[in-house]
Amino acid sequence: MNQSMQTQDIDTYMTLFAIPYAGGHSLVYRNLKSLLEPAVTLAALEPPGRGKRVKEKLITDINGIAENLFEQIRPEIESGKKYALFGHSMGSLIAYLITKRISDSGLPMPAHLFCSGHGAPSVSKIDLTKDLPKHAASSEIFWEYIDSLGALPPEIKAHSELMNYFEPVIRADIQALELYTYEPIVAPLSVPLSVIYGITDVETPIYGLLPWQIESVHTVDYIPFEGAHFGIFDELEKVAELIRSKLASSTK
Repeated sequence: MNQSMQTQDIDTYMTLFAIPYAGGHSLVYRNLKSLLEPAVTLAALEPPGRGKRVKEKLITDINGIAENLFEQIRPEIESGKKYALFGHSMGSLIAYLITKRISDSGLPMPAHLFCSGHGAPSVSKIDLTKDLPKHAASSEIFWEYIDSLGALPPEIKAHSELMNYFEPVIRADIQALELYTYEPIVAPLSVPLSVIYGITDVETPIYGLLPWQIESVHTVDYIPFEGAHFGIFDELEKVAELIRSKLASSTK
């Protein structure tokens, strides 16, 4: 199905709220935004402490970040317009936590939840009784870890002042991730769920992905992409096609 046909099938009021990865900001999805329009309006959310909200205090609690972003989009959810949620890495966990808040509040549920590059919420990211948390490591070890994920552009690596600028932001987000404690849901969420993962991503082994199924009443769709943790950003046309297809199906 070509893009023009998919555009006709998707509700013209469909908005995709997109949440960035750790250390990211709203502009990380600018290329995906251009690929989705006009079929889908991508609204990239901005956590405090970066981008347009750089003057606000960083939040080191993942539930606090989710609550902050939930309150941002609550008016549009209450308006009854069709919408969906997308997140990559840390953004996936936040998108899931926002969906829980939406469900608990009795608000209209998203048409779809897209979780990319993150294991199931019930699978601990780190064992704090055995492992040194990355957010508390030395700068050298911390940046080696970030670089191993493929998340460190050459232009940042080449400038120590940029690394010094971004380090507190990324550390705060990694801290929020590493200190997250899973709270089992009372009942699975009534939202279709697609889990996207890189086939060579060491951060998302298959055993850590399968428990996503306990979070949704629907059969979870597991979708592999070439590459490692940030491989989807090299496959954005395929990601856009997937999103359009899923959202078109949700409006039928």
